[in-house]
Amino acid sequence: KSSKPRIRVCPSAMPSMMRIAAAGACVLASASAFAPSGGLPMPVRGNALAASRSTGAPRTGALALKADSEVDPKSLVGKFSRMIENKDLDHLRDGNIRFRQNALAKDPDYFKRMASSQKPQFLWIGCSDARIPANEIIGLDPGEVLVHRNVANQVVNTDASCMSILQFSTEYLEIPNIIVCGHYECGGVNAAMSKNDHHAPLENWIRSIRDVRRLHNEELSKITDMKDRAKRLVELNTLEQAKNVYKEAVVQRRRTYTNIRNGDPTPRIFAMIVDPKTGEITDLGFDSTDYPELDDIYLLYDQDMAQAAYADKDESYRKRPSTFRTRRMYNRMPVTVVAAKKATAAADDRVSALLSKLQTSDGDKGMMKELEEIKSLLNNK
Repeated sequence: KSSKPRIRVCPSAMPSMMRIAAAGACVLASASAFAPSGGLPMPVRGNALAASRSTGAPRTGALALKADSEVDPKSLVGKFSRMIENKDLDHLRDGNIRFRQNALAKDPDYFKRMASSQKPQFLWIGCSDARIPANEIIGLDPGEVLVHRNVANQVVNTDASCMSILQFSTEYLEIPNIIVCGHYECGGVNAAMSKNDHHAPLENWIRSIRDVRRLHNEELSKITDMKDRAKRLVELNTLEQAKNVYKEAVVQRRRTYTNIRNGDPTPRIFAMIVDPKTGEITDLGFDSTDYPELDDIYLLYDQDMAQAAYADKDESYRKRPSTFRTRRMYNRMPVTVVAAKKATAAADDRVSALLSKLQTSDGDKGMMKELEEIKSLLNNK
């Protein structure tokens, strides 16, 4: 008998075609369902698993997969087989040791700084594709970029994870730059160009990319080469997601406040594309002023009213407004500047009258009643 490890997928219990399908399903399971080649179709994976279950054959991991004499043990398939069989993650631990050693060699205080706090200057909203690592692509170290990734770099207002990272980065970390980064050869975009049902929840997610395709169908339909059409859809999808960032209330609040304070609305929003063939990153030149419909439809805060609320004092940015003046800025109802000033004047008159009572003999009860009325008035604004 050969001492070399062998690969076997339950040969005694499964027909040859089922063995091939099962082995293929197991090896490709580590790849994305949206690989540029289209990935392994869901029915094939499902049939492979169903076949192994129906035979009652023993399995290790996803399916029984062992090293075979005709497969090089050093190859990807051989390593993958042994990892499933032995749960061998030593190479990951070795990689972590090398990472820590290299980091400490360059900076002995590296991990002390990482543990103390983070002050990233960029929020990266990118694709989950394993070929597009955020830090490495733009040459920044850990701690310098806050990263959020999903299939095809989507910014969907019903996605609690994405909305949470936008709020956290904007309100609490006060990150001044948001990058939405797509990439060519995107499997999610390729899937949206097909007429296949990728099954829920993946198909539900892809539908938003199909919506982008519909919005720009006139332009896309003029591109006859399908590869060029897919590349353009990648760009259009990235631009649409940058628009979606701009639409978000938490982003608009921060941009309004920073514009009042220093004339520079932040966070700034960028749309970028990475080409996996070259590693080159390209700025698509997103500028909200190029899309006047954004402000016409999605602008939530009256800029003049916000200016009136903050111009007379150096008030810091409030994450959760609790005073009358900040409520006027955050109020989403169509309140005019004149109405806001009248309300302020009325409240000021009441306070002045109350202060004058301190010199009279009306007593504490009357003063407390007046204070409660003013408090009620302010809370209703």
